[in-house]
Amino acid sequence: MQRKLTILPQSKYQNSCIAFPHFSGQGIRHNGRMTDSPPSTPEEALRQRLIRQTFVLGRTTSPAAFAAAILTWGCFLAWNGAQAGILVWAVAIHLIQLLRWLLILDNERRYPEARFADGQPAGLARYLVPLLAASALWGLAPWLLLPTPADSQQQAVMLVILFGMLAGSVPTLSPSRAAIGAWLLPLALIAALYLLLSRQYILTVFLLLFCAIMGKFALVQHRLLRKGLSAQIENSILNQRLTAQSADLARLNRERSRFFASASHDLRQPLHALTLFIQVLRRDLTGHPGLHIAERIHQAAESIGAQLKLMLDVSRMDAGALRPHFAPVSLEVLFERLLQIYEPRAEAAGLSLRVHLTNCQVVSDGDLLLRILSNLTDNAFKYCRQGGVMISVQRRRTHHRLAVWDTGCGIAAQHHAQLFDEFYQVGNPQRDPAQGYGMGLAIVRRLSDLLGARLEMRSIPGRGSVFWLELPLRTAEATALTTRTGLLTPPTQLGLQLLVLDDDPGICEAMRAWLQTLVKAVHIAGSTEEAVAIARREGASLDALIIDFRLPGGTDGVSAARRLWATLGRTLPVILVTGDTSESDLAEARAFGFTILFKPVAPAELLAAVRDRCAGLERQPTAA
Repeated sequence: MQRKLTILPQSKYQNSCIAFPHFSGQGIRHNGRMTDSPPSTPEEALRQRLIRQTFVLGRTTSPAAFAAAILTWGCFLAWNGAQAGILVWAVAIHLIQLLRWLLILDNERRYPEARFADGQPAGLARYLVPLLAASALWGLAPWLLLPTPADSQQQAVMLVILFGMLAGSVPTLSPSRAAIGAWLLPLALIAALYLLLSRQYILTVFLLLFCAIMGKFALVQHRLLRKGLSAQIENSILNQRLTAQSADLARLNRERSRFFASASHDLRQPLHALTLFIQVLRRDLTGHPGLHIAERIHQAAESIGAQLKLMLDVSRMDAGALRPHFAPVSLEVLFERLLQIYEPRAEAAGLSLRVHLTNCQVVSDGDLLLRILSNLTDNAFKYCRQGGVMISVQRRRTHHRLAVWDTGCGIAAQHHAQLFDEFYQVGNPQRDPAQGYGMGLAIVRRLSDLLGARLEMRSIPGRGSVFWLELPLRTAEATALTTRTGLLTPPTQLGLQLLVLDDDPGICEAMRAWLQTLVKAVHIAGSTEEAVAIARREGASLDALIIDFRLPGGTDGVSAARRLWATLGRTLPVILVTGDTSESDLAEARAFGFTILFKPVAPAELLAAVRDRCAGLERQPTAA
C-alpha cells in the first residue's frame, strides 16, 4: 500500500481532539504554537500547509522575478529605443509585481507564523490573482516588446526568456495545482497565439509541448510534496496520540498507585487486627477441643494475608516503589528462618529438608532475599512428592550462589522460557488456587532484578529441578546481624512497658490482648493527644513506642513519635506499624531508624521486633 493521506481517513480523525482539536476563541495551543484555526481533518491540515508553502516560496522568488523583468525590457529598450509597447509592458509588469509583493506582506500580517506555524486556513486567492496577471503580461511580452516585423535575433532571445520563465518557476509553483495552471496556461497560450499568427508553426508546437512537459513535471513535484507533507502530518498525529496515551498511562498509573495505597491501608487494617486476635485465640484455646478450628481460621487468615501481600507487592514493583536496602545479611540466620518455616511442612509431607548452614555473610536486602528463597522453597515443596528439598550456598570468585534443589517431577524444556512469566503455571490447567496463582516465580525474577542478582534454573523431567541466585560480592563492613529468635523459642515475658498509638479501636484491643501477657505493661492511646498524656503520666517507665503510621488529623507516626520524644525528653525505640507501602512516605521513618512492620503483622514478628529494639532494656524479666 502506498504511503498517502488516505491511510488516515477523515472518519477516523475528524472527531479526535488529540490530532485536530476543535476549539473556539482567540487562539489555542497547537503543536507548541498559537493558532486561530486548527485543521479539523488530515486533508484540511495538508491543504493549509500547501497554502503556507505557496506563499513562502512566492516570497523567495519575488526578487528574481523583479530582476528578470528589468533585464527583459532593458534588453529590448536598448535594441528598439523607447517604444510605447516596451514602456507600457515595463510599467504594467512592475505594478503587478508590486501588488503581488504587497499582497504577500498582507498575508503575513493576516496569518503570522507565530500563530499559524503549520499552515494557513485561507488566502490563496490573493496569491493567484496577481500571478495570473503576471503570467498574462509575460505572454504579451512578444506582442509588446518585439518590433514589427521582428528580426530573428530578438525573436530568439524572447523565446529563450519565455522558455526560461516557464521552466524556472515550476519548483516554486508545485505546492498549488491552481498556481501551476494560473502561471503556465496564460503565458503559454498567449505566446503560442503570437507565434501562430506569425506563421511559426513549429515553434508554436514546441512551445505548447514544452509547456505540457513543464506542467507534468510541476504536477509530479506537487504529488511528491503532498506525500512528504502527508507523512509529516501522519507522524504528527501519531506523536500527539502517543503523547496523549502516555499522559493517560501516567494518570492511570498514579490512580492505580493511589488505589493500591488505599487498599494497602484499608485492607491491611482489619486483617492485622484479625491476625492478632487469632493468635490470642490459639493461645487461649491451648488444650481445648476447639483449638483445631482456631488453627483452620489461622491458616485461612494466613492465606488471605499472603494473597494480599502478593497483590500489593506486584503493584509496588511495577510502580518502582519497592527499593532494596542493602546491609550485611547472615546466611546462617537466613537459613535457620527457612528451616523454621518449612520444617513442619516437610515433616507433614514425609519429605526431607536439608540446609547447608554457613557462617558467611552477603551484602543484600535480608527481607527481599528471604522472600526469594521462601518462594523458591515453597515452589519446590509444591511439586515434590518424594525425596526432599535442599538449600545450599557456594562462594565463587565473583559471587555467592544460593540454590534450592528438589527431587520433584521436573519441568519440561518447552516451559523453561515462560516459567518466570506472570500467571504461567505448569500442570494446572484448571487453575486450582491450592497450587497458587502463577506469580511466585515472576516475583522471584523481579526481586532478583532489584537485588542485581542473576537468576537461573535447570530441570530434568522425572528427576527434579534446581533454581539458583547469584549474588554479586559487595564490599561492606562485616557487621553481625541480630538473630530474631522470637519465632524459635517459647515466649517469655519481657520486663518492658510499651505505649501503643493507633486510632483503630479493634487494633488497639488486639494489641493489648496479645502483648499484655508478654510484657510488663501495655498503654493504649487512640490519638496523639492521648499518647502525650500517657507519656507525661508514665514518664521514665516507658521503654518503647508502637505507633501506627496513619493517624487522624493529618498526623503521621513520625510526627507523633517526635512529639512524644519531646514530651519525654529522650528518644525511645520506635516500631512503626503501617499498611502503606510507598517508599517515599516511609523515607523519613527510615531516616530516624524506626523499625517498620507492614500490616498484617504476624504476632511473633511483632514480638521479635520488640525484642530486637529493646534488647538490654528489660526490667524484671520473668517466665511467661
